[in-house]
Amino acid sequence: MPSVLDDAVDLASLPRLFATIDRQEAEPVVEGPLCADDPPQGAGELFSRGPEIVDVNGRAVPIDTEYFTGEILMHVKPSDEEEAASLAYFTGRKRLVGIELRGTFKRRISFDDLTFANVWRPVLNPGGWQRRTILFVLSKFLPHLRLELGESQTSISAPVCLDAKRIIVGGLGEPLGFSSLSARKRHFRNEDNRKSCHYEPGTEYYFEFYQHAVSFDTYKLSGFVGLGQISLAKILRGQPFQFCLRLGSNLVTPKFSFYSKELLRHGTGVA
Repeated sequence: MPSVLDDAVDLASLPRLFATIDRQEAEPVVEGPLCADDPPQGAGELFSRGPEIVDVNGRAVPIDTEYFTGEILMHVKPSDEEEAASLAYFTGRKRLVGIELRGTFKRRISFDDLTFANVWRPVLNPGGWQRRTILFVLSKFLPHLRLELGESQTSISAPVCLDAKRIIVGGLGEPLGFSSLSARKRHFRNEDNRKSCHYEPGTEYYFEFYQHAVSFDTYKLSGFVGLGQISLAKILRGQPFQFCLRLGSNLVTPKFSFYSKELLRHGTGVA
C-alpha cells in the first residue's frame, strides 16, 4: 500500500477519510523542541518508511501482534450529512468516532497495565480560552485520562478498563458481571482493583470505544454548549489522533492514525 509519508504519493488521490497502520513503533527524529512559528514538519523527515493506508467505515482489519490477535472495525462519521446517513453505525447516535476491537490476548495482562494512548510530537500550546476549554473538557468529561505536556512530546493515556465504553468477556458480558459502565469505572478507578484483574489468554474479548467531542473529519472539538469550536488540527500541527493499545512502551495492537483532508491542510506530519 502507498504511504502518506511518501513524497511520491499524490495527496489529492487519497480518500477524504482514511487511516494508516503502524505495526511497529518508530522513533521520531526531532531536532529539539518546536515553537509556534515553526512550519509543520513533513512526515518523511521523521520516519524512514511509512505505514499502510486503509479506508475507514469499511471491512474489519485483521490484527496479529506479539500480544493480541483479532480484528478491528473503525467508524468515522463524515461531516457530510447525506454520507453520514448512509452509515448504519451512526444512525440515532451522537457519537462521531467508534472503534470495535475483537480478539484474544496471547499473554496474561493486568487491567492496570493495558492502556489506550495517543502520543504526539510537540503541539502548539493554545492560550487563553482555548486552553481553558480543552482542560475543562478533559477534567469534566474524561477525568480518567492522563495528560502529559512535554517539550519533546505530548500524550494522553488511560487504562482500557476505564476508557472503553463496552467490554464483553467470552461473549457473556462485562468483566466481574458489572451491570453498567459507571459501575465498572467506579470499581476500576481504584488501582488495587485494576491490578487484581487480568485479561486472560484464550478468552475472546470485545471492546468498543467511542466519543462525540472530536470529529476526525473536521478535526474540531465541539458539542459543548457555550464553548464554541476549537481547531485541533492546528493545535496538533497536522498530527492525527490515534487508536493504539499499549503495554508500557510496547504496542499490543498496531497504531491506527486517523487522517482527513482537513487535517492534511495543516501538514502531513505523523504522531
